[in-house]
Amino acid sequence: MKKNKTVYFSTGCEVLDMVVGGAADVYGFPSGKFINIVGDKSAGKTFLANEIIAAAYHRYGSKNFRWMYDDCESGYSFDTKSMYGVDIITKDSTRSETIEQAFCNISDFAESLTKGQFGVYVLDSLDGLSSIEAEKQATARIKAHKANKEYNEGSYNMGKPRYLSREFFPQLCSVIQDKNILVIIISQVRENIDMFSFEKYKRNGGKALDFYAHTVLWLATMKKIQKKGRSVGVVVKAKVTKSKTPRPFRECLFSLLFDYGLDNIGTCLDFLFDLRTDKGELTPASKAISWGAEGAGEKPNVAKVKKWISTKTVSVSKGNSKTKEINALEHFKNLYERVNLENMLDFIEKETELKKEYQKEFGAAGGGVFNRDNLIKFIEESPDNNEKMIEAARSKWEGIEADIRTSRKKRYGTQPKGGE
Repeated sequence: MKKNKTVYFSTGCEVLDMVVGGAADVYGFPSGKFINIVGDKSAGKTFLANEIIAAAYHRYGSKNFRWMYDDCESGYSFDTKSMYGVDIITKDSTRSETIEQAFCNISDFAESLTKGQFGVYVLDSLDGLSSIEAEKQATARIKAHKANKEYNEGSYNMGKPRYLSREFFPQLCSVIQDKNILVIIISQVRENIDMFSFEKYKRNGGKALDFYAHTVLWLATMKKIQKKGRSVGVVVKAKVTKSKTPRPFRECLFSLLFDYGLDNIGTCLDFLFDLRTDKGELTPASKAISWGAEGAGEKPNVAKVKKWISTKTVSVSKGNSKTKEINALEHFKNLYERVNLENMLDFIEKETELKKEYQKEFGAAGGGVFNRDNLIKFIEESPDNNEKMIEAARSKWEGIEADIRTSRKKRYGTQPKGGE
C-alpha cells in the first residue's frame, strides 16, 4: 500500500507549533501518530484540542477534514461556535465508556475517512474510561448486594492497565499508521504517592503511553490574566517530555483567553521580544515595542531612552504659579525614585507631546512604538504584518537552534571503508 504524505496539524499557535514540530521547517503534530496532552484542571488541555480541530477545519474545509471529539467525561461546555465558527461537539459525536469501546470507535473513525480526507480524533480523557473487566465486577458487586450476599472478589483495577499496555497502544499505532489521522489522548495529572519516584505527578497509561506516543506534552498554568480584577485567561507553560523528533524536550509559554482561545499573536510577540518572565509575568519591555515597515525593530534600552529624555523639556505648573518649561529628565527624577525603563515609559506615556516625539524618534519608517496590546491590534488588522511577525518568530527560533547545534566533526563518512 502506498504511504500517504505526512500532514502536519497546527496547534493554532505558531510558537507551540515549533515546539512540537521538532525539526527545521516542521510545524505542528504529524498525521499517522497519537499524542498525549497532560495537565491539571484549567491548564488548557481541551482548549488546545479544540484549537487543533478548528485550525484544521479552516485550513482544509468541512469536505476534506473530519473530526470526532470523544467526550468520555461528559464535561464539555465550550461555545466553539462563537470562538471558532464551528460546533466541535456535534450530534454525531460519540462518548466511549470503556477503553475497549474507545479503541473500536477510533478504529471505525479511521476506516471511515475516504481518500484525500484528513482527520483528528480526540479522546477526552483517558482517565474517564473504565474497562470491561471493571464493569463486570461492578455489576457482580451490585447483584451480590441486592441478594444480601458478600462479594469477595478482589478489585485491583488491573484490567485497564493491562489492556492499555498489551493491546490498546500497540494496536492503536497499527490502526493509524500511514493514515492522515491524528489521535489526541488527553490525560489528567495526579499526585505521585510513590516515595521512590523522582516525579511529583503522574497520569494513567504509565510507561506504555510514554513508549508508544509520538509526543507527550505537559501543560501547567503559570499565571492568570486579569482585567478589572476578573480572570479572562491564563498563561500556560507547555513542555515536551517525550518526542520522536530530532529536537525533543522543547518548551514555551503561550497565552490562552477564555472567550477567544489561544492568542497566537500575543504569544509570538512574547517570544519574539522576550516580553514574559519564566513565571509568565509581563516585563517592562511590553510597554514599548518598536515595529516598523520591515516588522520587528530594535527594542529601546534604559541608556538610550534616558539620553533622549535629557534633551527634552516638559511644561510644569504648581498651584497658581505660571507654567514653566523644565528639563524632562530632571522632572522625571523628581517624580520617580529610580531610573529604569518601566518608570521612564510610564512617564512618557503620561506626557502627550513627549509621547508623540518618542514614537517618532524610536519608531522605524511606517511603524512606531507600541505597547503590547496596541501592537496586537495593529498586527491583527494587517495580514502583511502578521506574516512578518511569523517570519521573525521562526527566524529567531531557528537562530537559537543554530546556536546550540553540536559543531563537531562527523564520526563516520558517507561510505564504509570496506566498500558497499
